[in-house]
Amino acid sequence: MREFVIFTDGDVDLPDSWAGEVSVLPQYYYFEENTIYGDERNLTREEFFEQLKHRRAYTSGVNPDLVHRRFEETLQAGKDILCITVSSGLSGSHNTICMTAQDLKEQYPDAAIEVIDSLSASLGSGFLCMDAVEMRRQGKTLSETAAGIRRRVGRIDVFFVVDDFKYLVQGGRVSPAVGKIGDFLDIKVILTMKDGRIEPHKKSRGLHIALQNIKRITESRPVTRLGAIYVGNEDLFGKCKELVRSDSEAALNLIVSSHVGPNATGVAIEWSEE
Repeated sequence: MREFVIFTDGDVDLPDSWAGEVSVLPQYYYFEENTIYGDERNLTREEFFEQLKHRRAYTSGVNPDLVHRRFEETLQAGKDILCITVSSGLSGSHNTICMTAQDLKEQYPDAAIEVIDSLSASLGSGFLCMDAVEMRRQGKTLSETAAGIRRRVGRIDVFFVVDDFKYLVQGGRVSPAVGKIGDFLDIKVILTMKDGRIEPHKKSRGLHIALQNIKRITESRPVTRLGAIYVGNEDLFGKCKELVRSDSEAALNLIVSSHVGPNATGVAIEWSEE
């Protein structure tokens, strides 16, 4: 049985203790076109959010040349590839990785490359990476692991609340109509991923009620994993963790953070199989 390497992309987050188990294909962010971050050059979270106060951040997906190089190095080492990507509904990275994989399959016909659309992002996609690592530890083959992950995709949910919709609207992640909901009467909208895209889930009057509603969601069904997602506001994250008894946590990557702003928090859920 050939060994396989688990890849993901820069829109996906893992708890710190799992980070070394998965190889990350970076995505990129910038405030000025001549200064791009995400690979060798990065900002600290504090520097990033300080700049975000004053300027819009722009993002771009994976670099196809880098993906090709990283994948080919793996294949030349005699190993196969499993790549779990951010939702294709949020980023073009999934399609870029699929095209690269197809090209390499033609060059290395004896190798196996599996690319899976998580239909999620951040820690939601990260849970699938964690599952893949655990299956590999159990001695599952690449084919068995990929099949198991595809069955789990529909069991992943992400719910989050933002204090300011301007970042999501300016990045095109939600419509201006959805963004206007939050401008009235302190209405906070819990957002979720549906069919790989961000959609409203429930309106709440005020932040406290929104977090209470997220708590109720997490208690509505048995869960396998429950994680809290930190963005840039420590107080808001603390309020979320007080209500939601998560078993893991992760910091939201700066790519997705550019689209939600610092005043956001949420949870990732992997529901138990029913």
